Amino acid sequence: MAIPTLLIHGWSATSASFRGLSAFLQQQGFNVHDINLADYLSLNDEISLWDVSWAMKKALQEHDLPTGHHSFNAIVHSTGGLVVRDFLRQFCRDEQGRPDASRTPIRNLLMLAPANFGSPLAGLGKSMLGRLGKGWRWDGFMETGKELLNALELGSSISYELALRDLFDPAFPIFDPQHICTTVLVGSNGYEDTFKRMMHENGSDGTVRVATANLNAHYLKVDFGNPTEPRTVEVPRNGPDIAFGVLDRNHSTITQDDRQQREDWRRLVMQALDVTPSNYAAHVQDCEQVTRQTFQRGQGLLGKAQKCFHEYMHVVFRVSDQHGNPIPDYFIEFYQEDGDRADAVMQKIHCEILEKVAPYSQDNSYRSFFFDLTDLQAALEDSGGSLRVDMSVVAANLSADIVYLNPPDMPTSGVRVFDADTRLFFRPNRPMLIDLTLYRETSDRVFRIGREE
Repeated sequence: MAIPTLLIHGWSATSASFRGLSAFLQQQGFNVHDINLADYLSLNDEISLWDVSWAMKKALQEHDLPTGHHSFNAIVHSTGGLVVRDFLRQFCRDEQGRPDASRTPIRNLLMLAPANFGSPLAGLGKSMLGRLGKGWRWDGFMETGKELLNALELGSSISYELALRDLFDPAFPIFDPQHICTTVLVGSNGYEDTFKRMMHENGSDGTVRVATANLNAHYLKVDFGNPTEPRTVEVPRNGPDIAFGVLDRNHSTITQDDRQQREDWRRLVMQALDVTPSNYAAHVQDCEQVTRQTFQRGQGLLGKAQKCFHEYMHVVFRVSDQHGNPIPDYFIEFYQEDGDRADAVMQKIHCEILEKVAPYSQDNSYRSFFFDLTDLQAALEDSGGSLRVDMSVVAANLSADIVYLNPPDMPTSGVRVFDADTRLFFRPNRPMLIDLTLYRETSDRVFRIGREE
């Protein structure tokens, strides 16, 4: 028995952006009455991600769409990825308000170029240029959806916390295929439009980075309680790998029955809507195979010197003290501790391999880093396997009375993140979250105890 399919658009778009996909689904045998096109306000400054997700709950009820267990499928594009994830966070609760993944109303979820960990264009959307381009409306003149764009920024606290809840909380394994069979498809090529192509960022589809679309995130906790010997713990995800495929498409054509990799796109889209827990692992492998072919073909046609088809990793640091207070003023350093007196490795990492660093505008303790792993692997090969990369952090003291116990300049004070055997920082096309804790200390003047003479 067919179940309804709900299509949810992205920022600044409307349901009209899904007309082509809707027509494709009907050609594949979907009943037009089973296809539901959602619309939501994304350009009003006061409307937040939580507002849209809450309104989605109400709209489902008002539209008489079933919300029982596995009662509909969903296809989302771009910002729609964050919307549906936050909807699931709000909706899937037991009577005591605790997270309960077994209550999901969604059976199969297809994410097309979702901004799961943000977009490099979110900041542009909030700028004057963004307001001039998108703000010409009677309902919210010169507004571009400030609150939603805050959630869409790279390294935002909102996407970080959402990931901790739905990807790493063992009590809420919502993307385990027993609950939702999820598929993420994204492109790795830019727009054809000349102006948009000038703004293209390698490792993206023109709007969303390949690595920030991927839900197969990694989470590290690095504790500098002992500054000379930091402790690193990797927290496992709460479920198996989520199907993830990369095609030679851009942010718009990923939703269309386009000529580029047409057969792969058609097969993966239809599989995503029909896959079951029993054959989900095979679907994951199919997506991985398509991804390998996309990058091999892209690098073969363009050559590795052309970075359009390089593979990248998106890393978000959240730095705080032992009390949980944010530390906004810090510097993350990548270097080789020994055998590199000229700091050639540091220069290589910071000037070539680390391509972008972006602090979150609402809280600078969050920062995103964008690493070109194709170049990192090449650097390892060029070194004959001797390249070693360590990571450390230095925070600015608040005063003479409140200081941070920064790691000293000694071999054991850093964290080895990459070498021929250590691939902590080698997760192609994936995001990584890092909670980094520095300890703050007070001077003797802050609290004194004396004896009465």
